Amino acid sequence: MKKFFIICGLIVILISCGKIENSPLLSADYLKTLKENQEERAQNRIGYLELAGLFKLDSTSNTFGKNHSNKFILDINYLPSKLGTIVLTKQGLSFKSEGNSYITDESGYEVISINLDIDANGNSIKLYHKFLKWQVITRSGDLYLRVWDTKNPAIKAFKGFKNYEANAAFVLKGDFKYFKAKHTESVSSKLGINDFTDFIGKVEFNFKEQSYTLDVGSQGFTMVGDLTSGESSYGVGRYLYLELPETDGEIRLDFNYLFNPPCAFSAFTTCLFPPSQNQLPIKIEAGERIEKAL
Repeated sequence: MKKFFIICGLIVILISCGKIENSPLLSADYLKTLKENQEERAQNRIGYLELAGLFKLDSTSNTFGKNHSNKFILDINYLPSKLGTIVLTKQGLSFKSEGNSYITDESGYEVISINLDIDANGNSIKLYHKFLKWQVITRSGDLYLRVWDTKNPAIKAFKGFKNYEANAAFVLKGDFKYFKAKHTESVSSKLGINDFTDFIGKVEFNFKEQSYTLDVGSQGFTMVGDLTSGESSYGVGRYLYLELPETDGEIRLDFNYLFNPPCAFSAFTTCLFPPSQNQLPIKIEAGERIEKAL
């Protein structure tokens, strides 16, 4: 009888230990928070689904509109034949509207002609016509015209991506260390050219008794590639935000929060790809998949 109670006691302890280990994912609070995060990301992605064009400004006169005689053609029914022209000279950028095209700035004031000054982030102001808006952006020192359409059919057509089932095996402890100085590195991008990004530290973690590291960017932004990339998750990798300590220390690495980059939603994005040191030789079957929801 004594042996029976000892065995029962061990079973209770083992079951209890299992619950403690898996509690982050088995708890209703964890799953609720994860779902809310996924829903918030889905809502924020409308901006990417609105994208209707991305054009490199590589000539002095860049006309755009619906007509095929324009340098940049926007196949959108409600647009006039020609919206206007972006003029690029050594002195800078400017925009001139065309004919009866009614163009406004963010304050709603009509724009006939305006200088497009580039701010510290490499962007010009936004201009508007009906459901369309556009601005000039900078990538790798080059200028691009980026266009959004709030009536883009892609918004209604997209139903989202599926996610792997939440898995406790991919909630890991990590040891984060800040670099003495941030590292600026050239990485590949959707544009087919390299762009520069900053890394501020490195996180080391263990998975199945093996040690791995990831370089981490500002505000915990981390680009991750793994052996599911191009198979069941997005081809070039996925993104993750880590909550960083003020000084070197332990952090939580929750791969259930991995999400697809903007280029998974639109061809008109400029997203960065994970660098070689962030390509993990393991399968991370957690987070967002490439398979679309029905």
